[in-house]
Amino acid sequence: MSEQKKPSFMEELDKWTEATVIDPMTYAFAEDDEERWNVASAGIKKAIREKVLESYRNGQTAGPRRKERR
Repeated sequence: MSEQKKPSFMEELDKWTEATVIDPMTYAFAEDDEERWNVASAGIKKAIREKVLESYRNGQTAGPRRKERR
């Protein structure tokens, strides 16, 4: 039985970017509809802000990095 490795943060970020940014932009652009483009871009901006805020909060929870003594 082979073990499945957990995707890296960057792999997960790539998947999120594809689903949340690239796909909606492609769909809105393909339709050549300004209103659809505006709705898609507003949703994309909101999703990016939420992702950045989530990352910031995770960093705050983790606390400051400790310096290694040499």
